[in-house]
This record gives sequence, structure tokens and C-alpha cells, in this order.
Amino acid sequence: MNLLFDLTITQPQPKAKFHGAGLYGELVFFALLKRTKNFTGIYDSRLYINPKILESGIKLCDISQTSLKEMVNSENIDVFYIPAQRFRYKSQDVLLKRWIMTMHDLRHLEMLQNSFPFIKNYLKKRISAFFYSAVYLENAEYISVSEHSKHGLINFFPHLAEKNIPVFYSPLSDEQIELPQPKFEPKSYFLLTSASRWEKNNLRAVQAFDELFSQRRDLNFKVILTSVKNEKIYTGKIKNRDRFILLGYVDRAELLSLHKNAYAFLYPSLNEGFGYPPIESMRYGIPVAASGTTSIPEICQNAAIYFDPYNISEIKNRILQLLDKNIYDEYSARAIERYKIVTERQKADLEKIVDFILGKNECP
Repeated sequence: MNLLFDLTITQPQPKAKFHGAGLYGELVFFALLKRTKNFTGIYDSRLYINPKILESGIKLCDISQTSLKEMVNSENIDVFYIPAQRFRYKSQDVLLKRWIMTMHDLRHLEMLQNSFPFIKNYLKKRISAFFYSAVYLENAEYISVSEHSKHGLINFFPHLAEKNIPVFYSPLSDEQIELPQPKFEPKSYFLLTSASRWEKNNLRAVQAFDELFSQRRDLNFKVILTSVKNEKIYTGKIKNRDRFILLGYVDRAELLSLHKNAYAFLYPSLNEGFGYPPIESMRYGIPVAASGTTSIPEICQNAAIYFDPYNISEIKNRILQLLDKNIYDEYSARAIERYKIVTERQKADLEKIVDFILGKNECP
């Protein structure tokens, strides 16, 4: 077997230098590397890539210089693994024994009716259908990261119901990272992340907090948002500006420190294929309030307190519940237990992902 591994997913996307699918791709790459070095990677030399990948000893081909078809022919590739859905590849252009793709979400299709006015909705649906038709190939094999994503795939592409699509949880890095000293007083703030991405729905959460701050002057908490690119999106909607700390990009060590030292974590996301951030907080026993949508209840189960992400009043209700000591302590304990369960499965499933790519369990 001559395997080609698509590393472009680990590189920056337009909205984020680091992102969940990129972390997934890196973790699968290094897990595969422990089993074999007999494979090739493709990347884009114009973009940042983890230096450890460049130093791995794996042969790398530059997609900005050579087409996929040329790579496949020159390296005699017969298996191509894509760690996340991509629109750039078409099976009719390249003949392979196996196409393997990990499906993280179908956000582009699932959110059409909620995100766009009628005309834009119609156009986006047609455009998405065109792109997805190039991706969801009859001869492709799929890995999914949650039952939600698996059955969403079958929902939009019914012919895939006949395929064996295994569900392997997205792996979480177990790398020991030295955390910096906290910049903010521990337990003095609520945390929100990925504020530059509209589907994360942080604006409604910010409005919920702002209303509470106006109603309850005794609340001394701050709210920290990370990855803010345009502050006006938030500052134009709030009255209590001094209660919000808007941060830009933070590295992984600082982000983990923010999770660890938060009072609680809010995750108002509208759509997730898996959802890393709540698990990051649960690692430290930090209570989580989250959207009760898509894959989030599947991954967090009874360890999060849920709300309707479109309902600001309900988000306020859950924030107030987390201020109740009994509820807070209960969800802190649940968080620790859920983290243990999820991480045990993540470790086992990472090995299963590698097995699947190597053809050791093609029919799970």
C-alpha cells in the first residue's frame, strides 16, 4: 500500500491559524507515524505547518507546485487519506484503490435554513450541493467523529446508508504542556472561545451576560472572549463594556490556562460535528453550559447543562443556575467523570482510525 496523507487540513484556514480539524489531522498523522513511515504527505509550502511535521522524516510533496494527479502518478499512490472534508478533490481526476475521508460535520448543509434569507439560502444550497457532490464519492470510505455527523451524512446522502461508516471520537492531545501563570484571577470570569466565528454564536451569550450585569449589580464576574477579530461586533451590542475582556488569538498553553482558571465555560455553538472546547474545560472540573444541539449532548451527555442557543433568556437562566453552589458543584463533579470517559474512548479510537487507514478493519 502506498499511502498519501493530506496535511493541508492541518494548515491555517481563512478564519483561524489553529482549528479543531487541524488538530485532528496532526494527531492522526503522528499516531500513524508511530506505526509506519512508509507514506507520503501533501502540504502547501505557502502556509504555516507544524515544524514537527517537517522534521518527521516523511516525504512531503508541495500541492502549490504539483497537482494531486501528478503526485499520485509519480509516487504510485493507491490510497489517499483526507483528515477532513475537502472540496478540491474529484475522483474522476485521480484513479485510486481507496479514498478515505474523515467527516467532521455537515454545517454548510445543516445550517442553511437558519442562516440565510431565502434567496441566499437557495443559492448557497445549490452551491453547497455542487461542491459536496464532488466530495461524497460513491467509492469513498468515510470515518465520522460522532453519531450526529454520521447520520447527518446519511440524511443528506441516503445512498451512503449502505456503507459501513465507523464512528471514532476526535482525539484530544495528551501532550503535557506547561501552563503559564494565570493572567486573570482564577474563578473570576466566565469563558467563551472562537469569537471570530459566527456559528459559535458568542454574540447571543454576550448579550445574555450584558442583560444580567444590568439587572444584577452584585455580580462581580467578568466575561473573557478569545479569538476576537472585530471588537465592534460585540461592543456595539453591550452596555456594560467594562465587564468584557476581548482577547485576540491566544496560543494553546494560554487557552488551556484560561479553561483551567475559569469559573465556568459557555459553549453556545449552533453546530458542531464533535466539539473539543467543553472537554477542555471538563479536564479541570470546570462546569459547562452548552447548546443542546447537534453533537454536543452526545459528547457531553449529563456533564453539561443545556440551553436553546437561539434563546437569550434561556442562556441567562443557565448562567444563573451555575451561580447556585449546589448546581455548580454537581456539574463540576460530572465534568471530571465525563472527561475520563471521553478521553479513554479518544485514545482507543485513535488507534482504530490508524487501523482503518491501514486497512486492518475496513469493515468495522
